[in-house]
Amino acid sequence: MAAKVEILLVSESLEVRDAVFHALDSDSGFAMGSICRNLEDLAAFMERDPKEVVLVDIDPDPRGTLARLEHIARKLPHTRFVVLAEELQNELVLEAMQAGVRHFLVKNSIAAQLIGALKRLLPNGSTPSLPPGRVITVLSGSGGCGATTLAINLANELGLLVEEPTLLVDLDTSYGAVATCLGLRGRFGVADVLARKGEIDAQLIRTTTQAYSEHLHVLASPAAIDLDSASHLRYDRLKETIQASKHAYKYVVVDAPRLPIGAAAEVVKSSDMTYMVFQLTVKDIAAVRRFLAALADQGVAMDNITLLASRYRKRHSMITIKEAQEALDGRTIRCLGNDYHSAVACVNYGRVLADYSPRATLRRELKELAQTVFSTYFRQIRVKPSAGRQS
Repeated sequence: MAAKVEILLVSESLEVRDAVFHALDSDSGFAMGSICRNLEDLAAFMERDPKEVVLVDIDPDPRGTLARLEHIARKLPHTRFVVLAEELQNELVLEAMQAGVRHFLVKNSIAAQLIGALKRLLPNGSTPSLPPGRVITVLSGSGGCGATTLAINLANELGLLVEEPTLLVDLDTSYGAVATCLGLRGRFGVADVLARKGEIDAQLIRTTTQAYSEHLHVLASPAAIDLDSASHLRYDRLKETIQASKHAYKYVVVDAPRLPIGAAAEVVKSSDMTYMVFQLTVKDIAAVRRFLAALADQGVAMDNITLLASRYRKRHSMITIKEAQEALDGRTIRCLGNDYHSAVACVNYGRVLADYSPRATLRRELKELAQTVFSTYFRQIRVKPSAGRQS
């Protein structure tokens, strides 16, 4: 029989102690461990016998308790802290995240939600650990080339293919188009993750995302939540955030337009595959040449970057694929057709192509693109067989 995970509680309230005890007693995977009356007792206890998860009752002085908890959390980056409070306040949740807290739980929901929260924080306690996921980055050769539409629908198609959520990370600090296109409204996003003072890990990523559907989760741009936070994004923690995302999801799609070149290079270096999206115009081709040269100067290998021409038309195109390839030093260019109506309609209705127009030409091409990504890493990923699917 597997040993139970002991949960440490910090609270002076007998009512809270009883609620936690009864909630843990109902599940075979967790057990009540020691109880500390305050954070001073907790600090001394953790020096002797550190625990994986600590529940902290922050009442009756939530902000003061969080300020003191932050100092402890910094010294214990691998400990998962869950706070318990009488009320759920947006400002308090944000302060808790900044203090290093992994989950915020209202006290009247302890019986119903505590076990679920603990299982999300300690997934390896009941399920085998998974290999790191794969990261696909989408770069934009110019504004309006369709990169965000590609990122959204590629992420959704990958989620449908593996039958579990794909994470879409929006690093567009100017517009936050992903959340807008999908009709999402949230309080937290990638800026909160990057600004975290403690460790960034898979649990933090999971608890900060928003679910568009069961196949698509979104880590929203700061521009979609708070324009002020977009102006001072912590790019120095991008690599750490991407690595944590890989441990939270099998596939991570990063929409990365308009990043400073150093940040863009860091994202590409952390990715398994990168698509550079542009249109067959003189302006876009020139921009792509400059972008690729700048990435090369940053030490980025060009092997994993695929050039993708969007809104391609075989007829009446002023610049042919052959001419574009010659201008781009002979690099191979993959094309997506000009299905402008379907793409714009999905944006206006806040839906993905698979839902709004499942038979659209662009949707078929994006399914093929997702299959290419999947096939590249087939040995690392298992797909559940669905009804009617033949091997």
